[in-house]
Amino acid sequence: MRDTDYAEELGEAGTITFPSGSEGRIERLFIKKAGVEAIRFSWWKEGNLVPRPLDATEEELLRLFEDAIPKGVFTSDFKNKLKALL
Repeated sequence: MRDTDYAEELGEAGTITFPSGSEGRIERLFIKKAGVEAIRFSWWKEGNLVPRPLDATEEELLRLFEDAIPKGVFTSDFKNKLKALL
């Protein structure tokens, strides 16, 4: 797990690999300065975080969620509230 001055990764990330070889990730982080947990949607290329937004199709986003949910990226409370929205 990554641990930087900014944040600590709290578990395995949900990931997908794009045809280019880059990755999209959903990560659960502890943001140290704020003292809160947060979800990061990120784009990775050659093992490095790309400081740009993650662009994903709806199908790719669904695949990210499919990978992230069983890995515990989202809390039960969040999943229940998401179900209620749908």
